[in-house]
Amino acid sequence: MEKLRDVIIDKAGLTDEHCVQLTGFIRRIHLKKKEYLIRAGTTCSFIGWVEEGTLRSFIQKEGDEMNLDFYLEGSFVSAYTSFLTQTPTHGSIQALSDTTVYLISYADYHRLLKSSDSWHRLGKSISDQLFIRKCRREASLLMDSAPERYQSLLQTYPNIEQLVAQYHIASYLGIKPESLSRIKSLTYING
Repeated sequence: MEKLRDVIIDKAGLTDEHCVQLTGFIRRIHLKKKEYLIRAGTTCSFIGWVEEGTLRSFIQKEGDEMNLDFYLEGSFVSAYTSFLTQTPTHGSIQALSDTTVYLISYADYHRLLKSSDSWHRLGKSISDQLFIRKCRREASLLMDSAPERYQSLLQTYPNIEQLVAQYHIASYLGIKPESLSRIKSLTYING
């Protein structure tokens, strides 16, 4: 909870009193590896913050899974479009390791927003982070080569290769695992 407190105070500019208020609204959950935080077809009723562990968001098409994002320790996690629109999500979010997440429900989140304008700073910080990540990924998929996407991934998530299986990384990059192996070997040779 101390790390979440730091995010609330340092990043969103809220106070210790806000942190105390928030503790009345959040719940802590534990997911085992491969458990789902949310499944496709359900409506997202939460915003979460990853205390420890790693999750992935993905969609399925014709039996293939395509990774959309990773949520590592210290990041916010949500099927955010579903959360905002209160409509079913197309994707799922699954734990890649044993994971602890703090969750605030849609209703409680909106209660906080109504209680004080200060909470809008936290809401803006969350939405900005999620939006920027999405935009960077989309632009990278459209503009960058596979090796450039790989380098960007390593810059964004410096220890990702210790946390996430290679086939998940390849899926996120939009390439086959064997292509990732070639990129890594070239990076190692040229690096």
